[in-house]
Amino acid sequence: MGNQNDNIVLFPKQRKDLESKAFHAMDEKDYLDALKYFDQLIDHGVDDQAIHLGKLTSLIELGEEKDAEELCEELIAKKDENYFSYINLYATLLFQSHKHKAVAQLLEEALIAEDIPAHLKSQFEKLYSVNQPLVNEQIEQEERITIRELTEAFETNDSLAQWHLVNHLQNVDIEPYINLFKDMLKSPEVNPVIKTVIIGLLQAKSIDQEFIIEKFSIEMTIDPSIYPFKNDHPFRKAFRKAMESCEQENPTFCQLCEQLIDRYFYVLYPFTPKLSKLEPFKQAIILIVKSSLDGKKPTYDESDSKEIEGIVNQIIEVEKIYFSIIEE
Repeated sequence: MGNQNDNIVLFPKQRKDLESKAFHAMDEKDYLDALKYFDQLIDHGVDDQAIHLGKLTSLIELGEEKDAEELCEELIAKKDENYFSYINLYATLLFQSHKHKAVAQLLEEALIAEDIPAHLKSQFEKLYSVNQPLVNEQIEQEERITIRELTEAFETNDSLAQWHLVNHLQNVDIEPYINLFKDMLKSPEVNPVIKTVIIGLLQAKSIDQEFIIEKFSIEMTIDPSIYPFKNDHPFRKAFRKAMESCEQENPTFCQLCEQLIDRYFYVLYPFTPKLSKLEPFKQAIILIVKSSLDGKKPTYDESDSKEIEGIVNQIIEVEKIYFSIIEE
């Protein structure tokens, strides 16, 4: 919180005067003035728990929840002798704001420490026990809302809503969504990019079930717990290796090729080219990137096969599908 006052030391009388004005304003419930005085003290380098607590109280009374939380985080980050007191204040503030998952995470991390003062440890454990049922209730409520919204987005073919909601599930229990995922993965109406995200969620949680995937009127069945991740697929790894010489000669060009194949995989996965098609795919990717850098449409020499032309056209179509959902 640096400004032009940082290097100006207050004389004891000036500091006492500002403190008196700050706490008198608090007594009068004039929290705006109190905040102004506390800020002046802090800007002049006064680092005192009572001053920080006065500022925090003023922010809370003024309804400046975000600023109050940020101040708590700054005080906690100092890790001074008041560290656990600030944890206690922050946990209480979060609890009052109904941010029960954040309270649980904060207290779980704090309770690992061995040097918590006994009276604060007791308060942490009590708040944690009171908070936990509310965490479960909050999770269940969020789950019900998300399932309802995702079902509605699926039924109305709202691809952007599906995209945002599915990505929202990265760090939650996905078991309640399994049946909905099965329907979405089989539906020809769901964007293939969204299906790729769903497959990634199932793989990350090692869901040991069979799922039917439909993309571009083709179906296949996979078990996410054993199917290779997108970036670890044999074709993807083989392409990466095939581009090693290019990477040494022209890293920027190679990076553009890698991005192109990544987007291609993002749309098509788990449907992937056969390893026997590696060379024509490499040639097609290189042709597209060269043409893009030249600002021209891909052109074909007599040596280019119809196969390469077909792959180029497919990749270009896949790019359109990718960018219909994801912005870069």
